[in-house]
Amino acid sequence: MSFQERIVSVFILVFLIISVTSSSSARLFPSNSEPSIPSVQQKEITIRNVTKEKLFYTIKVCNSPNPPTRRTLDVNEVHRYPGDEALDVSFWRDQEKIDYRLDPGESYSFRYDENNKIDIFAGSHGRTDVVDLAPYVRTPMDVVERMLEMAEVDKNDILVDLGCGDGRIVITAAKKYGIRGIGIDLEPQRIKESIANAKAAGVEELVEFRLEDATLSDFSQASVVTMYLLTESNELLRPHLERQLRFGTLVVSHNYPIERWESKLVDYVSFTAVDGKEHSIWVYRR
Repeated sequence: MSFQERIVSVFILVFLIISVTSSSSARLFPSNSEPSIPSVQQKEITIRNVTKEKLFYTIKVCNSPNPPTRRTLDVNEVHRYPGDEALDVSFWRDQEKIDYRLDPGESYSFRYDENNKIDIFAGSHGRTDVVDLAPYVRTPMDVVERMLEMAEVDKNDILVDLGCGDGRIVITAAKKYGIRGIGIDLEPQRIKESIANAKAAGVEELVEFRLEDATLSDFSQASVVTMYLLTESNELLRPHLERQLRFGTLVVSHNYPIERWESKLVDYVSFTAVDGKEHSIWVYRR
């Protein structure tokens, strides 16, 4: 090989090394674009800050020999990490290091837990153009049963579940009481699960599932509304409930009360469910 050919080969090798390194590093930094709905062809992990304070965390590709990258996440900001690899995230809470592994294609959020401590929750939709009301957490079935019993539903009711998840409240109400139900959720995957679950339960003709933002939805036809959101989410929805619901409509909230509706409270219970945790149910009459 001539001297000139060797020089060209060296330049090509250097170029390839730089390209591979840049591609690998880019996975650890959020993209600048903020699409309303992420592309279904490209997986990405999103992390949203739903707390009231600026947060700091480190992140790295799972099993990568490279050191983690330190990131700052402002209030309501979303970081996006495109790619097909799991990511390891760490942050400090009360002098304790907390570690999580995030799966590709999933959305996560920093939130306050029931003890008002910061933690990471799965289920955030990772969008900045709509309100993020709550992470996706399944309601235990015995809590579902108790919510429906306390609402005293019958076949003449129309039940609307705000943040329906996998549709279990709407489906149980239709199957057990024969009532019509509407589930509203912003996660396409949750709506798909709800439709499939309704079909498996044989109640697809009684229920409907809407891919909508609950703060923009029309649920005025409801005679019973169920929710498993957060205190701040209930506060955000309260004006919508007051504006849309007819007097006498029951609103059943799991684990979080509706502030400034104390005079409308008609029933309350707290009990240990099958998951071993204490659960509370508030029932309000509009």
